[in-house]
Amino acid sequence: MIVGSLSRTFAGAAALSLTAGFALASPVKTEADALTRSEPPVPYAIYHRVPDARAVAMEAALDEAVANGLVHKRDAEELTAFYQDRDYAFVWIQDGKLSDSARAAIARIQQADDDGLDASDYQLPWQNIGVYVAVDPSKLAAADLELSQAIVDYARNAYSGRVAPQSISANFGYEPTKLAAADILGLVSASSDPAATLDGYNPPQEEFKRLRAELAKERNRVKDERKPDVASGKLIKPGMSDPRVVDIRVRLDVTAEAEDPQVYDDEVVSAVKAFQKSSQLRADGLVGNQTIAAFNRGPVDHETMILANMERWRWMPRYRGSYYVQVNIPDFNAEIHKDGAVVYTTRVVVGKVSNQTPIFSDEMEHVVVNPVWNVPASIARNEMLPRLRAGSGLGGYKVYANIKGRYRAVNPGSINWRTVNMNKIQIKQPPGSRNALGQVKFLFPNKYSVYLHDTPSKSLFDRESRAYSHGCMRVQNPWDFAEALFADSTDVDGSKLRKMVGGGERWVNLNNKIPVHITYFTAWVDDNGDLQTRNDIYGHDKRVAKALGLN
Repeated sequence: MIVGSLSRTFAGAAALSLTAGFALASPVKTEADALTRSEPPVPYAIYHRVPDARAVAMEAALDEAVANGLVHKRDAEELTAFYQDRDYAFVWIQDGKLSDSARAAIARIQQADDDGLDASDYQLPWQNIGVYVAVDPSKLAAADLELSQAIVDYARNAYSGRVAPQSISANFGYEPTKLAAADILGLVSASSDPAATLDGYNPPQEEFKRLRAELAKERNRVKDERKPDVASGKLIKPGMSDPRVVDIRVRLDVTAEAEDPQVYDDEVVSAVKAFQKSSQLRADGLVGNQTIAAFNRGPVDHETMILANMERWRWMPRYRGSYYVQVNIPDFNAEIHKDGAVVYTTRVVVGKVSNQTPIFSDEMEHVVVNPVWNVPASIARNEMLPRLRAGSGLGGYKVYANIKGRYRAVNPGSINWRTVNMNKIQIKQPPGSRNALGQVKFLFPNKYSVYLHDTPSKSLFDRESRAYSHGCMRVQNPWDFAEALFADSTDVDGSKLRKMVGGGERWVNLNNKIPVHITYFTAWVDDNGDLQTRNDIYGHDKRVAKALGLN
């Protein structure tokens, strides 16, 4: 056997599940993530004790299933314990046939493609397995195990995704939960609606549900004849005549009759501007190379984008809070969400490709007015040190050297910058109008040492693409952001924070921490039902698509 015989009885297992395990059996952790059920589930489905011959067949089938790959080695011990707790009774087969619950579960798993998963990943038993009952009980046991493994695989994929976030980039800080096989099987087998229970393992967020619906639309579009690509060429301006305008009309479904379809008239200009806005391009109506590239993304490209984004939703916390901040890196925006609605939005500058902003969730704990900028070691070493060696000064920056284990302020002129050990040097910029962090920063302590902050350099906010920082997120309107953020706060007055500007660094600790989610979504459906797409600035879509086998 895979593991030794367990002394636990079914009654003991049930008691354990009721007191502790059942809380873990559900794929949810919060009330907002609860599955809809017509009746409360019991820890395990009631089953009929099978004849000893079938119990022996099931016990033997477990060993064989691991050997032939029907059961994954990583799940062998859990599945064995699960069946041992049931005296090796079948879970999904009754009277030699698949039970109604089994058929419902199979039907739901067969729809996995609709969820952004791959139905071919799940090996399902032959639905007419009952023909074997008279000749080989071992085949019934194998079928029962086969379905158990498929249910476990589907639930885990739906809940946590098929790809490990850190395999895409070390900048993903999410660590999706791995659900226990016995908990999944206990919940699904006990459910009066196994299909709904399985569906509940998918992300509950409205954004995910909208993408799932949009996926179906895109796949239907793929079945239609592909629209013509728009050829590259010179810039097309309003009023110009260009043969490519005919293709633009087709791409954007401009059906109004035109005296000359090659003329870039007001009707087409209006459609182009709307398209540019949905693709986060400058909505100026000018058709250049960027707009043409966006035109030529077909349904297949959108389908891949949607699937990559659906996968990343599975990595997100299933409950983000009733009040939280969310930054979407490819959209270059920060939003404040309250009770499911966006109550404030501001532009942000995010990390450049060589200094990418990480993707993770944490909680805001402090606001710092008149911040001191502790220059990161990488910036001091790679950007400031070469200038110092070239003879440039430090301006208003302060230098601290590690002297006998303590950092002390030193005169920058006393340091030989050509031979200095930068591991023993700290550079800081005092508060002031030229401070790189501006007048305020918002801290949610994390291993990446990134945060939201003001900036004295406002010109970059006028650009559509805003990936220029070293990883932190610069906020265009930090004081408006603060007032909106603390509008309902009982411990912080957002309007009074600004009055603290001037003088030394001042910390405000939050009694009520605010969830902060730094995300990376290049596709979503807005409140008008329109698909919004953004450039994959860090290449995460491409890497996720490759990992999913979509390339």
